[in-house]
Parts: sequence; C-alpha cells; structure tokens
Amino acid sequence: MIQRAALVPGRLLLFTAIALGGLSFDLSTKSSVFARIGPPEEGHIVPVIPSVLEIQTSQNTGALWGFGARLPFSSLIFAALSVVAALIICYWLFFLGAAASRTLTIALGLIMAGALGNCYDRLVFGHVRDFVHFHIDPIGFDCAIFNFADNMLVAGALTLVFFAMRPEDAVPSPVAETTPPAKVDSVLETTGTSTS
Repeated sequence: MIQRAALVPGRLLLFTAIALGGLSFDLSTKSSVFARIGPPEEGHIVPVIPSVLEIQTSQNTGALWGFGARLPFSSLIFAALSVVAALIICYWLFFLGAAASRTLTIALGLIMAGALGNCYDRLVFGHVRDFVHFHIDPIGFDCAIFNFADNMLVAGALTLVFFAMRPEDAVPSPVAETTPPAKVDSVLETTGTSTS
C-alpha cells in the first residue's frame, strides 16, 4: 500500500507529460481523421488490414465501447464523471503519495490523458469521436469502434490491475533512505569502546 510521502522530484513532470502528451495526440488524431474521412453519415471506410483493421468514423454518446449510450444526458453524465476521476487521480498522486511509484504515475497519467480526451469531445461535440475499427472476420470477432483515448484508458487501468496484483514485498517503499546506517564498529572505535 502506498504511504503518504513527499512528492518525488520529476514525477509531476512525468505525469504532466504523459497526460498532456496523450491528450494532444488523441485530439489531433481525431481531428485529422474526421477532417480527411468525414462524419459517419458519409459512410467512408478506409481499409488498413483487410478483414482485420479499418478506419471508420463513429460518434459515441456513451462510455467506453458505447456503454450507457442510451442514458438521458449521457454525454454530460460521463463528462462529469471524467472530471471527478481527474480530481481523484490528482489527489491520489500528489496528496496520498502514489506519485512515489513510477508505475502508478505512468498508469494514472495514461488514464488522465484518456479521460480528458473523451471529456473534451463530450463537452465540445456532445459525443466522443471514434474511428478505429478492429475486427477479425474469419472468426466473427467485431470490436466496437474506438479511439486512442480509449486505448490509453485501458492501458492505464490494466497497469493498475497488474500493479495491485504484485506481492506486497515486491512493492518498494515510497520513502527511500537518504543516509546509510552507521557502522557499529566505526562508532565503537570513535568512542574508544572495545567489542571484546
């Protein structure tokens, strides 16, 4: 369990770089794809790997993979949940000391990037812009259309799960020792005390 500790230098920078870098990448890819291919109603599909991967624009008013899309005011509800999640992430990292762990910092940075990317879409467009369609036709597998914000959310969440499953003794203490323990022999020699 992560204990409250002073913020490790550089973790704020690492978290900010991942969150803002991921957010910028997500929004730029969405804008680029929708500008080139057009909205879903135009029906343009660009194959990348035949029968496996294609670029196809879609508008999702729900959460990940369309969950909750039929709820009234779903976009506003999920946007509000994204804001709450962002506040919890910052509190966990910088007030409860989770930033002492590089793994947690990276995982929460990815989750923050994905949450902000999709939150921006919901507030500005009223839906999330998706465009990656992964499916394996020979076996009948068809994944919901997604975007890079979704990928970052999943990657961050899976990292948290694997981190939580680590043995307790494998998790390093967030408070590192700053000075090595004094050698007993050196102290005794200084005081002139003999160990014999």
